[in-house]
Amino acid sequence: MTRQEKGLWTAVIVLTLGMLVMGSVMAMHGLRQGKDEADASHDANTEEGSTVATINGEVITDKEWTDALKRRYGSELLLQMLNRKAVYAEAIERKLIVTPQEIARELAAAMDGYDSEKSYFDEMKSQLGLSKQELELEAGYRLLLEKIATIGIQIKDADIEHYWTEHREDYVSPEKYDLSIIVVKEEDEANSLLDALEKGEDFEEAARKQSTDSFSRDAGGRLGWIEQNDPFQSEEILQLAAGLDVGDIAGPVQVEEEGYVIIRLNDKEERQVQSAEEVREEIRMELALSQADPLPQVEQMLRNKYEAVILSEIPAS
Repeated sequence: MTRQEKGLWTAVIVLTLGMLVMGSVMAMHGLRQGKDEADASHDANTEEGSTVATINGEVITDKEWTDALKRRYGSELLLQMLNRKAVYAEAIERKLIVTPQEIARELAAAMDGYDSEKSYFDEMKSQLGLSKQELELEAGYRLLLEKIATIGIQIKDADIEHYWTEHREDYVSPEKYDLSIIVVKEEDEANSLLDALEKGEDFEEAARKQSTDSFSRDAGGRLGWIEQNDPFQSEEILQLAAGLDVGDIAGPVQVEEEGYVIIRLNDKEERQVQSAEEVREEIRMELALSQADPLPQVEQMLRNKYEAVILSEIPAS
């Protein structure tokens, strides 16, 4: 999966800071609601006609802007708000929480394949417009909803062990390489370049000037983190990287349809295996969710339980 695809998949990750935070948010909303309603009544005439933008001598009012947002996003957003209030109410009733440790594990899984925590959050902001706090709140909601959906579903230890035996590699992070590459068309050119690099020529500068790989060239040849079994990288490059120490430059290797590749290993992460406790809990939840009602159906059930009613029509588009 590409980093862009991971960014889109992360739009459905959901998490919260726990029942205490949720309760505080709900309480604060209740305290503010009375003041907001009073302020809205006092300022209604002014707000509806206030100007938020102008163009070519024409104005866009606050009311026009608000109505446009409601037409485009109103129904979906209102439903999300009702879902969250219903799920939070159910969590408080059942004394369910999402812990900081669960939050950290969820985010760590989402960050897999990114260069750093910062690069992950930067991409989520640029692609989805979501801040770190918004990602946390969204992801916690999902975790909380999953806990509600799986209440009462019992998974046998034997079923967990059987699943783990058949899917053991799914819970192992393979060795990873932080690689930079330079790609050239001719073998002689590659050999000459390798000699120059071994004598101290700057790798990044050489990549920008000579590499034919458009993806990495402008970044000084840097590919970023690559997993040992990455299906989108050539087997020749991965095999060469596996035998290097950090800082080594090696090659050239011929890669079909690309040319001759010289690589530098910037950093390496060893193969990591999740703890048995973490794996069992993940498998337990996965098996429980496979038996549970679909999450949208659980949301609808909770809206019905807490008597959600939409009193105002969304403006027609």
